[in-house]
Amino acid sequence: MSGCSVFSDLTGSNQASNQPQSSQVDSNLDPNLDSNLDPNNEATALWRSLDLLFGEAPEAPPRSELSQLPYPVSYVEFDDEPRSILVLGATGTHGQYWYSAGNEALVRWQGRVIRTAALKRENLVHSGNLASDPLSCHLSKSNNQNNNQSTQQCPTSWQRSIQIHRPVEHFNAHQPEYEIVSFSLTSQLRRTGNTLIEEGEATRTIAGEQVEQHSFTNSFELSSNGEYVISSRQWLSPKHGYVTLDMVNLAGPNAPRGESKNALIGMPVQTINGNQVPRLNDFVSALPNQFYPDTYWLGARIYSDSLDERFERRRAGMLKRLRMLAQVYTHDQQPELEAQARELIKQFQSWPLRASYKHGLTPALMQTTLEENPKLNPHDADETYEFAAPGRSQNLQIVGGAAPSAKVAWHIAPNGAIRRLERAAALGLSWQQDFGVSENDPGLLFVGINEAELPKGFRDINAQLAMFLQHWNYAQPSAQPSAQPSRQQGQEPPQKGARN
Repeated sequence: MSGCSVFSDLTGSNQASNQPQSSQVDSNLDPNLDSNLDPNNEATALWRSLDLLFGEAPEAPPRSELSQLPYPVSYVEFDDEPRSILVLGATGTHGQYWYSAGNEALVRWQGRVIRTAALKRENLVHSGNLASDPLSCHLSKSNNQNNNQSTQQCPTSWQRSIQIHRPVEHFNAHQPEYEIVSFSLTSQLRRTGNTLIEEGEATRTIAGEQVEQHSFTNSFELSSNGEYVISSRQWLSPKHGYVTLDMVNLAGPNAPRGESKNALIGMPVQTINGNQVPRLNDFVSALPNQFYPDTYWLGARIYSDSLDERFERRRAGMLKRLRMLAQVYTHDQQPELEAQARELIKQFQSWPLRASYKHGLTPALMQTTLEENPKLNPHDADETYEFAAPGRSQNLQIVGGAAPSAKVAWHIAPNGAIRRLERAAALGLSWQQDFGVSENDPGLLFVGINEAELPKGFRDINAQLAMFLQHWNYAQPSAQPSAQPSRQQGQEPPQKGARN
């Protein structure tokens, strides 16, 4: 794992290196000097601590050894995997970032796991309503003189939502596709001494019908002064089940943040530290008050004035194509299809689109990988970059939808991923049922004109519009979703003849 602030502090560097820290330490050692073997040698001690954490030992080191390390360390164990080690790599107003030897990350807030990154099966990518988490209440009030009376005032129930990034049901390794699905969680909490128990259910619905349900029981063991979570067993996601965390060296608790708000940052084109081009994380770290533990990073975008100009030219070109499509239907005397095309024109002009260099970010990987921490290159912006991240997630929005007979829809996730969805054979009462997408899932469901009714020269127009929707501005008040055509279950309007 590279680029973690905890290691740069230990080596005396002011800036994290892009090279593995163990390599930095090795380069400081002279193999011809016996002093390198001195256990009191600072570089040797650091090398040994890194070997404990990231070596290839068959099992995690004992607590007695880990407790000697000068930075926060935790044991971690999933239900069906051996116990391993996490180290605190970074902390801020949007979470504590704990990393494994393989660069997997768990992000904690007030002792609760709120996001994960780089786990193999699936990842928890968002947790909402964290300002109302009763666990935070118990931690913040535990140092009150009237401890028992104070914690009794903490809420005993909590509702929130989480989002999971996972492979689709019929996953094809040669053409991998992933989905971001939302679960609604309702839980009840009770405290006995320094143990907090949370029991609840996580449910996923489509058009109001429950399609997945998972019961869970979380436990949090608080420190003797009640200010820290020293161990916990938490339900993480359907495929991972539970994760158990056991702190060895404690990290300082997070300060309460309140309700999440949109982050809007102007980043001027400049150079720092001897003509080095700044990276995104430089600005994120410098402006901590802009971010919250439930900032919606999947909807984060990076804009520039230069990109705006190019995008507007492409948008004007697409608007011209849509108008030409409407004229073709007018010429062919197909008034229903003409009406659908003109509805698309109207919606396309109202969509809150703005071209972005990035569609969503993973802040845990922004700390450790260059791909998630892009350079703000002065060649791609005239004066400034703009960074926007919404304060909360939005439920699924239906756009298009003017063609009741459409057999195909496009789901555009906030991170820019596009999936082409086939309509179910048995029609339901909603687009969500027909295409198997929950009304609580994030992103957009685009229902265009029936592909069989698109004339030659326009048969790619639905896919092109889906790519425009990758640039939806989630931090801007969105356009109202289109009204869904009413229909009785199992019925749809008569089909028009297909064009050749």
